[in-house]
Amino acid sequence: MRFAQSLSASASTEQLERRFLAGFGRLFGVPMYAYDLVDPVTGRVSCVGAAANISDAFAVRYEREGRDLDPVTAEALASGRPAYNQALMSAEEWLESPVYRTAYHLHGMRHVAEAPVMIGGRLAGTLHFGTSDADRGFVPGQLAMAAEIAALLGVTLRALETQDQLLRERDHAEAALSLTGAAVVISDPHAGDLRLNDAARRLVTDVVEADAHLHALIARPAGNGPLARRVEVELVTGESAVLHSRATPAAGEAGGRIAVLELECEQPGIAPQLLAPLTPREREVATLVVDGLSDREIADQLSLSHHTISQYVKRIYRKLDVDSRVTLTRALLRPPAPARRT
Repeated sequence: MRFAQSLSASASTEQLERRFLAGFGRLFGVPMYAYDLVDPVTGRVSCVGAAANISDAFAVRYEREGRDLDPVTAEALASGRPAYNQALMSAEEWLESPVYRTAYHLHGMRHVAEAPVMIGGRLAGTLHFGTSDADRGFVPGQLAMAAEIAALLGVTLRALETQDQLLRERDHAEAALSLTGAAVVISDPHAGDLRLNDAARRLVTDVVEADAHLHALIARPAGNGPLARRVEVELVTGESAVLHSRATPAAGEAGGRIAVLELECEQPGIAPQLLAPLTPREREVATLVVDGLSDREIADQLSLSHHTISQYVKRIYRKLDVDSRVTLTRALLRPPAPARRT
């Protein structure tokens, strides 16, 4: 039971291999044992699992020639149950068999048993064990126990496959969100801290007491549906802004929530009267200059030549009495003068 519990609690395939190697030999009292897995590329069972007291030479010979000659493997895969060489043939016939002379003779394995490892009706690998002691055969109880361990290996491998798939899907989703630039924060009931993607971390960098505001925005509501919230925040520059969140419950997580953040800052606009001396096209170019675009970027956006944009910019400088992009930006973004009382 302790061995079974340790296998089923494995958090990774590497940990499963270590626990299998540490416990199976003591449980069965055999010196040589292993489980092999189906190669995802070829679809064949290959020596890619865990093995104890098996030489590299045996693994290579068995993989290249022995597996296709092995009557124990053929019987286990055909029947879906454990197979035992001494139940298939006599001891003398085993010693004369092609698979013994090809591979098993390297370790003098007189008794060999094998059980299929299945995942949801699909072959995932094989569990096999053997001994060179001619007087220590395997009894039906051991074969039945091998079937149970093979089934447990299949269940555990399936759980690990599902876990790996979920982790890949999460990584893909986070990568997609990063490409879109969406700022996402996740509340996990099993973790003490919120998880922010890169865009979210950049968004709240300039927000005073950002952590407290985030917890308030993503806090669990009375209901369990989507929720939109907003909170007024102060930026490190002293300006005011509004932090918005749209949150929804995380699938499969009791209490977990996922929220998309937006920061709405007060941006100064260009007073219309300041653009009055300009033509419509010059106003369009001036606005793009204030937005920080270069002449070439403005030309690409307006489908005009770089030379034409340069001429527009010169005329704008002349009409507004400025001599650079910096002074133009300052002139257009300064607050309009209040009207005089008469």
